[in-house]
Amino acid sequence: MTKDEAILRYKSAMAVFKNWHANGVISDDDLQAIDTMLAQKHGLSSCSIFLENDLLCKENRVIYGSAKGGHYGQKDNKS
Repeated sequence: MTKDEAILRYKSAMAVFKNWHANGVISDDDLQAIDTMLAQKHGLSSCSIFLENDLLCKENRVIYGSAKGGHYGQKDNKS
């Protein structure tokens, strides 16, 4: 299996499980566990850009957090 095929299969499987999650069939924790298992199964690194779940905490990102006096990228940022 090529890397492109692995990514396609991972994304296809995750689409099904994300739909289940949206419909309340599985929990956030279940989705995270499934994501980890599918990534390992398809040979994707835990820091791959192709993973569905964003493991970074939005509150700690510069673009969303308050770095140097404001929220980066918002129109009302006057600093």
